[in-house]
Amino acid sequence: ATHSLLMLLYDRDCRRSYASPNHWLIKSLPLSTFMSELDSRHQRAVTLLRMMPHCLPYIQRAHIFRGLVSADKQRLGIVETRDSMPRCSYVTIRRRHLLEDGYSQLSLLPADAMKGVVRVKFVNEQGLEEPGIDQDGVFKEFLEETIKLVFDPNFALFKSVSSGDRVYPSPDSLVHEQHLKMFEFVGRMLGKAVYEGIMIEVPFAYFFLTHVLGRTHSFAFSSFDELASLDPDLYRNLTQLKRYDGDVEEDLGLTFAVDEERLGKIYTHDLRPGGRVIDVTNANRMSYIHLMANFKLCIQIKEQTR
Repeated sequence: ATHSLLMLLYDRDCRRSYASPNHWLIKSLPLSTFMSELDSRHQRAVTLLRMMPHCLPYIQRAHIFRGLVSADKQRLGIVETRDSMPRCSYVTIRRRHLLEDGYSQLSLLPADAMKGVVRVKFVNEQGLEEPGIDQDGVFKEFLEETIKLVFDPNFALFKSVSSGDRVYPSPDSLVHEQHLKMFEFVGRMLGKAVYEGIMIEVPFAYFFLTHVLGRTHSFAFSSFDELASLDPDLYRNLTQLKRYDGDVEEDLGLTFAVDEERLGKIYTHDLRPGGRVIDVTNANRMSYIHLMANFKLCIQIKEQTR
């Protein structure tokens, strides 16, 4: 119960900062002591890292993660040494078909091979192989160009929030026949970037990060609280509805249904069974508010985030 309360307070601070900088760090625990306990798999250190990692400085967490990656590479035998070279996977990418070629070849690689060395050879628009040997630089270029393409809202795999500065899986992604597999491919590319320590700026919407962290099924998750990161205008409107002093049913004429435009067509969704003929009243408006927020944040992208 104590841990749940602390995480609620921390999540609230992440959404709307109210605590001072470094407030959540455990200053009474020397980092040298913590690292020693972690190396020996002491229960206190392992539990703290798993349950409350934000209590450690970010730089220290990054150092721990890089150490875990290094140990994993040693285990898999994919570290270059003076006496041996790790096995490589080779892919040929046409500039005009960057995403298709990357998807068709890299999606087939087993997880351990994906963690290993991936060498990229680009083919230019004239069908000629570009000169140069990939020493991680060419793969990094491929990764950056792939990420830039898939996160372009015009590609329809991801969509911008109303403010336009962050993205989340687009409800219209089904325009791509293999859209769910493409999301998996994007995830593998981002995972590879993290694994290799390649800095990629991906401005995910905050509510989508909640999906990624698997917190949407937590008792503490509130779609309404997260809605502001998707659509501030709708969040304000629902907040006004919650505080409305007049007769909601007579004055606003709302029902438990929402219209959604998808690929040029308008679809009406019931927020509850028979919702389009159920009026929103002063008595049931809180149910309407939470169902509307849940539809926007979870139901619309259920397939993309399962």
